[in-house]
Amino acid sequence: MFTVYLVSRSRFTKHNMVILSTKIYNEVVEFIRNHNGLPVDEEDDLRKRFPNVCLATLSSILSREWQEKVKARHSFIKDRTKKIIQEYKTHTSRAHQHDILLRIAIRERFPPYGLCRLILNEYNFPQLSTPLTKSELNEMLRNPTLIPDSLLAVNVSTCLYNDIRDGPIPDAIRQSIGEEYEHKLKLLAKDAGLHFFDEEDLRRIGFDKTPDLKLAVPCLYKGTVIHWIESKASFGDMESHKKYVRDQLISYGNRFGAGIVIYWFGFLDQILDYKDNGNNIHILDTFPNKSDLVLLCSDETSE
Repeated sequence: MFTVYLVSRSRFTKHNMVILSTKIYNEVVEFIRNHNGLPVDEEDDLRKRFPNVCLATLSSILSREWQEKVKARHSFIKDRTKKIIQEYKTHTSRAHQHDILLRIAIRERFPPYGLCRLILNEYNFPQLSTPLTKSELNEMLRNPTLIPDSLLAVNVSTCLYNDIRDGPIPDAIRQSIGEEYEHKLKLLAKDAGLHFFDEEDLRRIGFDKTPDLKLAVPCLYKGTVIHWIESKASFGDMESHKKYVRDQLISYGNRFGAGIVIYWFGFLDQILDYKDNGNNIHILDTFPNKSDLVLLCSDETSE
C-alpha cells in the first residue's frame, strides 16, 4: 500500500511556538537524528513529541536535517550501490514485493528518492544497449512507468510516494510554498501602504543579488529606517542564517541599508544575537504590525 502525503494550507498556520530556545531546538534535532523510519512517520512522531511547537517549524527543521543526512551518507551509499542492487535482485527472486527498495532505504537511513537515483544509474537493463543518460535517468524518476523492468518500476514508484523530502513531488511543494509566501509578503506590504520594487523589477534595471522587496520609499520600523524585506519560507537555524547573511543579507545591507528578513516558520533565538547581523539585519517570524511601521514620504508624495 502506498502512503500518499498531502499538504494543506492549514498545516502551515502558526498556532504554537515558532521561536525556539537552544534547549528545545537541540531536543528536536536529537529526536530527528535518533529516529529510524520514513520522514513522513518522523513528522507525525515529532508532532506528538513536541505538541507545543508549530508543525511547519518542525517540518522545516526536519527538512534541513534530512539534507545534512544525505550529504553525510551519500558517498557511503554510493560505494555500496552495486551490493544493494544485488540484495534487491536476491529479494525479488524470492518474492515480487513492491516495497523492497523502500525497506532498504529505511534501514540505510537514506532518502528513498536518492537511493532510487543511485540504483537506476548503476542498474543493468538488458533491454537497453547503452547506459542511461542523465536525461533518461531524470525522466524515469519523474515517470517510473518508463523503467524497462516493471517490478523495479513499482519499487521506485513506492519510494517516490513515500519520500516527502526529496524528489519531484517535494520539489514542487517547496517551490509552491516559497512562491506562496513571497506572494503573501507582497499582499501584506501593499496592505501596509508600502511602495516597493520586487525581484523582477530590480533585475530589469540591472541588479544581480536582490531582496524580495526593495522599498521605493523607506519606512520606519520601531525607530529604524527599513529599505528592504526578504522572505524565507523556512526555519532559521544558526547555520542556514549564517549562510544567508554571508551570501545575501550582508550585501543587501551594504548596498541598500537596513532591512528585515522574515523566517515564516520561525527561528532559533540565538540568531538574533549573531554578530554579523549588525544594525542592518532585523529578524522577524511574521510581517511587522502596522502599528510598528511609520511610512516616510518622498518629496514627490509630500507635495
